[in-house]
Amino acid sequence: MFRNDLSLKEKIAILDKVQLLPLGTSLRKIAEELCVPKSTMTKLLKDEVILRENFNSTQTSNRKRARKGKCPEVDEALSEWFSLITSRGDPVSGPMLKLKAEELSQKLGNNQFIASNGWLSRWKNRHEIKLKRVHDEKASANASTSNDWKVNRLKIILNDFSPDNIFNADETGLYYRATPDGSLCFKKEVLSDSKKAMDRITVLLCVNMTGSDKRKLLVVGKSLKPRCFKNMSINKIPVHYHANKNAWMTSSIFLNWLCEWDKELQAKSRSILLLIDNCAAHPKNVELKNITLEFLSPNTTSLIQPLNMGIIKNLKMRYRMKLVNFILEKIEEKLFDSSATASQISRKINILQAIQFISESWREISCTTIMNCFAYCGFSNLVVPQSEFIELNEQFLLIQNHKEFENIDENAPCFDNNEDICDVVVENILKKRKLKEGEEEDDYDGDIEPPVTTREAKKCIDLLQKFFMQEGNENSPSDKLEACAHFVNQIHTEQLRQQTITTFCLPSTSK
Repeated sequence: MFRNDLSLKEKIAILDKVQLLPLGTSLRKIAEELCVPKSTMTKLLKDEVILRENFNSTQTSNRKRARKGKCPEVDEALSEWFSLITSRGDPVSGPMLKLKAEELSQKLGNNQFIASNGWLSRWKNRHEIKLKRVHDEKASANASTSNDWKVNRLKIILNDFSPDNIFNADETGLYYRATPDGSLCFKKEVLSDSKKAMDRITVLLCVNMTGSDKRKLLVVGKSLKPRCFKNMSINKIPVHYHANKNAWMTSSIFLNWLCEWDKELQAKSRSILLLIDNCAAHPKNVELKNITLEFLSPNTTSLIQPLNMGIIKNLKMRYRMKLVNFILEKIEEKLFDSSATASQISRKINILQAIQFISESWREISCTTIMNCFAYCGFSNLVVPQSEFIELNEQFLLIQNHKEFENIDENAPCFDNNEDICDVVVENILKKRKLKEGEEEDDYDGDIEPPVTTREAKKCIDLLQKFFMQEGNENSPSDKLEACAHFVNQIHTEQLRQQTITTFCLPSTSK
């Protein structure tokens, strides 16, 4: 039987063996390889940083040389990049460091490196780095500049443009697979091994003052052609989709989005004002005919940007509630399957499902919430009923750690202000070791689902029609379902007709 009272030296010996195993080895496999119970292994990995600190502080002078990171060049490159960025006073977060470490690794020719939470903790420990979380831009926000803008510039804007033609656009990072740290207690299932999945997308939101024109969301992912998009028409996806290796908004993506919208407005002979922040992804020298760009001053967006007043938070809360409900439904479907944990189910959520959830969430945000957020920022020619900016969901509040869950990606990076610095760092490392950069691997984003057949679609329509006709569903949108049924029936009839003609035209096999 395995002893539970391991000494500190024995614990460190086990952790050292873990580092020698291949990257991506599962927890179950690690436990089997080292003959350690899975529960003990989980606790050792969770407390690794503290254990190593205690071990290093208690060793005598004949202790072994301190271990280097598994990728010394990435370690060195990230350290140099961190020094340059912090010297400029730019804020740096843990997720940003992980993304940058993987980017530096790829530029150095190592496409296998993964910046895990454990690796980041060890890196910070090696370099004696402590990150302080920036809770809100309001701490450094320029209240004086904000007030001047409201008194002077905003009055001109309100005079020149009607509320329907004043828009605000902004990006936000979304960890689309993230789950609560603990159990989803309102369902009473204890979800072991639950963790925050840091798979990120960037979402661009744009809406006018009255909430009457919520523009189609723009989503930036990492893979240009995710596996889950196979058999899908990109034009039918409910968002504008773009991709780059960091899932960041870039000036080219933003410019393309602006120009397409400008053409649409020209066709309608409509002119609008677009309020945006002063980030690197928003180019300033743009020739547009029907869009007037209004750039907010630096350090003022938390005070005068309407999307930051609660619209983005509402979107994310709705998304996360849909994610939680999806996970709970899957758990209930596999009630007697011990592998059906929240973290395991969330890892299988692909970007297409995330797009559907975020699009539905955007559609559900009320005009009242949007108008209130604009009014709070000083767009005062609107008369709206008083209400909370955040549309609270009572079910969401019952989730354990709901506050942390709500703000988990509050400071997730959406763009890169420091691309040039990154290139300089890589160049310095490559001078020490010349290495040709390898080909980038395609992102894996779940299994390919077979296309839905017209027979399957027809069965779903028939089932929905029966559901709508049941007692208690008198207010169901039957007319919209009828339109869907007509569309499916048309395709089904056409396929049957084609099949009949093909069969009829087959050459006879009889003699």
